[in-house]
Amino acid sequence: MPEIAAKPDLDVEELLGFDLLSAPGHLLRRNHQRSYELFTARVGDVLTRQQFALLVTLTQRPGSSQNELVAATGMDKSTLREMLGRMVARGWVERERDPTDSRAWTMRATPAGRALVEALAPKVQAAQRDILEPLPVEDRAFFMKCLRVLIGLEPAG
Repeated sequence: MPEIAAKPDLDVEELLGFDLLSAPGHLLRRNHQRSYELFTARVGDVLTRQQFALLVTLTQRPGSSQNELVAATGMDKSTLREMLGRMVARGWVERERDPTDSRAWTMRATPAGRALVEALAPKVQAAQRDILEPLPVEDRAFFMKCLRVLIGLEPAG
């Protein structure tokens, strides 16, 4: 393990007073874990949240390119490429060469992939309701707006 030198100007009292429950990164990580647990409790381990997001996107936008899928889902290219390979092997996604660009691929959900989305959508929607359940109803839309602002999908104003 590499040795980590302490900063000479480190205020130990400040470090000891660091409140994890006031750190947005820590709270986001804990909420991420909670959302995973709620999703898994409703859906099981048939597929991951990311796989569901990808299948929904391919069902809504058949013929999408990898770049379009990256933009729509927020996944990085290497993760998306690996995930698509596994989903093709499972028979949920089909890939074909783009007729306008022989270097590119287009993807679409197979009938089995669409059937999986249709079968699991009510459970996924229930998990989404479970995530928001602790919030008062009148705060939920604002909370969702804040989440979209934090990832750059919506202006703060």
